[in-house]
Amino acid sequence: MTEKMEPNWQPTDILLEAFEIAAEQHKDGVRKGSTIPYISHLLAVSALVIEHGGTEVQAGAALLHDVIEDTDLKDKFLLGALAGPEIAKIVIACTDSFEEEKLPWRERKEKYIAHLQEMIAEPVTNAAILVALADKVHNAETTANMVLLDELTAEDIFSTGKFNADAKEQKWWYTSLVTEFSKSTVAPKLVKRLDRAVKVIFK
Repeated sequence: MTEKMEPNWQPTDILLEAFEIAAEQHKDGVRKGSTIPYISHLLAVSALVIEHGGTEVQAGAALLHDVIEDTDLKDKFLLGALAGPEIAKIVIACTDSFEEEKLPWRERKEKYIAHLQEMIAEPVTNAAILVALADKVHNAETTANMVLLDELTAEDIFSTGKFNADAKEQKWWYTSLVTEFSKSTVAPKLVKRLDRAVKVIFK
């Protein structure tokens, strides 16, 4: 008889409160070019975090990883008060813009890559790395499915106006992410998934 396994952790108010904030802040959001509620992406990223050894705090941060960039909740201190300082710290580390008027796409991404390099180089594993990785994996796999299932090319996808950069720039961005995440010891299977999706998109 198979011995019953116990979960790594059991959900508490930490996760519930993070979900409630995310659901409220992103209630009008949709996935690019669709009517799919944006919360679907946040739930998927949180699920990937949980499935790859993340803590409840990391799972909660995954639900909120876009809240500063994409909603009116720009105040870091308010986020800390609402979701807790540990979650806020991870969300801040995953955010590439804190302003209403964002920097140009390439400049933001270059700064993000530099910040990711700094996090990966830290002597103690930064909790934000897993959340950031899960986010990029879900985005990449969603795009890869457009290639595999809808028979689109990267040029087709990134020239539609739904994205802020063309296929050439997006290839630089995604391949840079694979390069940097590969230097980390965090969730190697997720890194492989990212690499596989990127190769499908830009084949």
